[in-house]
Amino acid sequence: MAVRRVHSKGDYRTEEYIAAEAGIYPGMLLKIGASGVTAHDDEGGRGAAIFAVESALNGVNVDTVYTLAARVFAILPTKGAEVYAMIEDGQNVAIGSELISAGNGKLKLRTDVESGESDEETIAIGAEAKDLTGSNTDDSLARVIII
Repeated sequence: MAVRRVHSKGDYRTEEYIAAEAGIYPGMLLKIGASGVTAHDDEGGRGAAIFAVESALNGVNVDTVYTLAARVFAILPTKGAEVYAMIEDGQNVAIGSELISAGNGKLKLRTDVESGESDEETIAIGAEAKDLTGSNTDDSLARVIII
């Protein structure tokens, strides 16, 4: 079944922000800054669980990229809520896998951090298995539980 929306289940708050950069897709982890929102850029770093979402009423679906200065629709899910988050290519997520920021708005396995990183902040855990290790895979949305 194709993913049609980022929110899966659970409570959340909806917000609107201005894109401070181009290239934000629904399902990406966001970071709020003085100029608006950008993809979360601190690999393994702390951050609020803020995810860009689709807005069908505004012509945005899960495959639509937000452009610079566009209005970005986002949700702030509560702990235990499930969302379809963007998973970085090359990851093999199992149910229960701990996921951290990949430093590019996507999530990756906590065990797949660069050497020297020690204070990884888990954002979510895998709620479905997703294997993106094949040679012809791309970043993909996968259901995760916010912790």
